[in-house]
Formats: sequence, structure tokens, C-alpha cells
Amino acid sequence: MSRRSDRIIVIVIAAALAIWFLGPRLLGFRSWEWHQKLVLEVNTPGGLVAGGSTISASIGMDPEWIPITSGNVHSTIQGESSFVEVLPGRYLFSVLNDHETERAMVSFHFKASATSAQIFSELASKHGTGFVPYVNYPELVTFDDLSDPKSVKEVDPHNLEATFGPGISLKRIALEVTYERVTDGPIERILKWLPEFCGVRFDQAQSETLSAPNRLANSLSSGAFEVPCR
Repeated sequence: MSRRSDRIIVIVIAAALAIWFLGPRLLGFRSWEWHQKLVLEVNTPGGLVAGGSTISASIGMDPEWIPITSGNVHSTIQGESSFVEVLPGRYLFSVLNDHETERAMVSFHFKASATSAQIFSELASKHGTGFVPYVNYPELVTFDDLSDPKSVKEVDPHNLEATFGPGISLKRIALEVTYERVTDGPIERILKWLPEFCGVRFDQAQSETLSAPNRLANSLSSGAFEVPCR
């Protein structure tokens, strides 16, 4: 084989690799990734207690030239919900949902003129701690019986005393963009039955229905506490 042929092969391989790695970017597709940790801070008679878990967040944005999905944003997460032991054997949990990346966007003081792409770039490249506005709080729950998923109860962030007793209040919810690894395991040490409810509601139903006697239990499965469920 001639040197010319060798050079052509090298050029073709290099071009193919460039298209493989840079093609989506060249076509206008954008993507960002970061790790974020939601930290629940609770005042108790014994002092401040806090707990949090780290999840990975991935964002993809379609290019403007695609007519139907122009500029659409797609997000995925992986990890576990945050929780804190408020009192011995009594836990406060946050519920994972589709707004985890949005929560990160509003927890820091970005410029009012910043575009979504600029905010995503900041989150993916810088690290620090922000605080979640009340309107963006996750759903908070507890379990009267940690061995019974049907005992799940919603917790009012303005009135933790109604659930946990006198002297208990939510100080704030912090959000850290961090280098920490994704949390894997602690939630199942507390809620040991979680793997049994992947795709199954906490009230044992196969699907959610508005007529369910226990609406909260019927609205939740293990995917609300660990993603992906297993």
C-alpha cells in the first residue's frame, strides 16, 4: 500500500472520529452534565440536623433548525432522594420529580438576561451552594412506619411540628453543585422495601388513579426515591 493511500486512510479515520465526537455539536445539539446535592436543614430541640444526597443531572437541547423540537430541552437524572433523620427513627424525605434540573437553575443568582444554555454552562462548569426558593421546594414526605410504604404522609414545609412535634421546623433547603459522587445505597437501608415497588405503587396498585383511597401512596413508586428504580 502506498504512502498516499496510508494518508488517505488516516484522514478518513480522523474525519470519522471528528464526526463521531463533534457531529452532534456541529449540528447544533448541546448537552451539559453536573452533580447536584439537595440538603434538607431542620431545626430540632437538640440542634440543627441536615441530610442530603447527590444526583447526576444531564441536559440536552435540540438545535433551532429542527422545526418541531426547536430549542426543546430534555433532562435526565440519576441518584437517590435526600433525607434527614429529624428524631430517632423519624425521617423527612424529599421526593424526586421532573423538576430537579429546574430547581438547580433557580437556586443560584444568575443574571436575569442569562439564557437557559448559559445557565446550564455555568452549572456544568462551576461549583457552589445555593438555596431553593420556597415555590420550588420538592414534595416532602415521611413514613409513620418505615416498614410500611402505605404509611407515607405528606409533610407541610411550613409546619413540621404538625408531623414531628414541638420545636421542629425546616430551616431551609440548600442545593450544592458538587464534585461528589452520585449517592448510591443509603435510601434502601432506610426503606428496605423500595426495590419491590419499581413500577408498582405504594398501595400495591399497578397504576395511579384519582379514585384511590390513599391518593399519596397511590401516586408514588420507588422511582420517587431512586432513579433508576431497581
